[in-house]
Amino acid sequence: MISNQILQNTIDGLKGITRIDLCIIDVEGKVLAATFPEADKYMEPALAFVESPADSQVVNGYQFFKVFDEHQLEYILLAKGGSDDVYMVGKLAAFQIQNLLVAYKERFDKDNFIKNLLLFVSSSSHAVSLPLSIPRAALLSLKSDGALALVCRLHLTQPS
Repeated sequence: MISNQILQNTIDGLKGITRIDLCIIDVEGKVLAATFPEADKYMEPALAFVESPADSQVVNGYQFFKVFDEHQLEYILLAKGGSDDVYMVGKLAAFQIQNLLVAYKERFDKDNFIKNLLLFVSSSSHAVSLPLSIPRAALLSLKSDGALALVCRLHLTQPS
C-alpha cells in the first residue's frame, strides 16, 4: 500500500505541472490526499461512484476516475474541472498512481523474498544444530525473467 505522504507528493507535483486540483479518496470514502481544502465534501459522491459501473464521470464540476490494482478498485481520483484537458490530466494522474501501486508491490515482494531467504538460511542452520557463530552464505541466481532464485546455501566453517 502506498503511504498518504507519497500520494500527496504525487498529486502536489502533478498540480505544480498542470495547475489542476486533484484529490485521492479511498473506497471507504476517506480523503487520503488533496490539493484543495474542500475535498471532504466529495466523499459522499465518491462513495456513490465506487458503486457505479463507470470508470470515469463528471460530478459537480469534478472528473471522477477509478484507480485499480489488478482489477481491484483501490482509489477514486478527482480532478477539478470538466474540460477535455482536465479529463486528460485526470487519466494521466490515475495512470501514474496505478503505476505507483505496481512499483510498491514489486518492492514489497523483493523485500519479502530477501527476508524469507534470510529466515530460511537461519532456520536451516538451526535444524542441523549449527551455532549462530558460524558464518553462512547463500548463492542467488538471477533468472531470465528477472526473478531471484536460491541456488545453494553454505555453512562456512571457521579455520582452526
